Amino acid sequence: MIELENLSKHYGDLAAVDGLDLHVARGELLVLLGGSGCGKTTTLKMINRLIEPSAGTVRIAGEDTSALAAPQLRRRIGYAFQQIGLFPHLDVAENVAITPRLLDWPEDRVRERVDALLRLVELDPETFRNRWPAQLSGGQQQRVGLARAFAAEPEVVLLDEPFGAVDPITRDRLQRWFQAVRRELGLTAVFVTHDVVEALLLGDRIAVLDAGRLLQVGSPDALLQHPAHEKVAELMATPRRQAAAVDALLGRPASA
Repeated sequence: MIELENLSKHYGDLAAVDGLDLHVARGELLVLLGGSGCGKTTTLKMINRLIEPSAGTVRIAGEDTSALAAPQLRRRIGYAFQQIGLFPHLDVAENVAITPRLLDWPEDRVRERVDALLRLVELDPETFRNRWPAQLSGGQQQRVGLARAFAAEPEVVLLDEPFGAVDPITRDRLQRWFQAVRRELGLTAVFVTHDVVEALLLGDRIAVLDAGRLLQVGSPDALLQHPAHEKVAELMATPRRQAAAVDALLGRPASA
């Protein structure tokens, strides 16, 4: 569904992304994992051409994205990010409806889609449709942002640390909710995070990046059991240490 071939982005002599090759199957969630500056957000933004590649090719459903006008491409791809980015002067329904209206959907279809998505993200339309973003909690704003990303019935969704701005309890709830919704809608997704546990819990596969290069890509189990690079092993050691610390607090033997 998504193909990245020799994808690169250079700023002068700095290679933010360097010769990246990745394929994402239809219906798969691929996590881009790594520390700050590893190239994961730059990669995400090159998929929908918020950043233009210096070299390489991006294909979606076999179509070279460079052959499309950037605004046309972005209207086909859902996009959600940590800062949420709801327009404060638009109410909830208007925020969700932005892309369908840009695509000239009939207003009755727009209203039906908005209400269906608000129910999907567990926000009662009668209660929340006309609320302003400032009247919502952080978790509610995140859910409206995700509803907006899904609004135009995209097959592909890009998510840049979408749960990073909320508290741990809300984050856990949103993660579990998102997995259920993604599978229900059959979405293909690329998800950026620096949180190893989040990557392990959400990803069908995980691509570990460092300094713009791909170190390893594989299932969560494969990365945990068979890290192919010392930096991958270091990342995968983090949840093991955390689990061992929790076990110690509970008076249980550490897990193997």
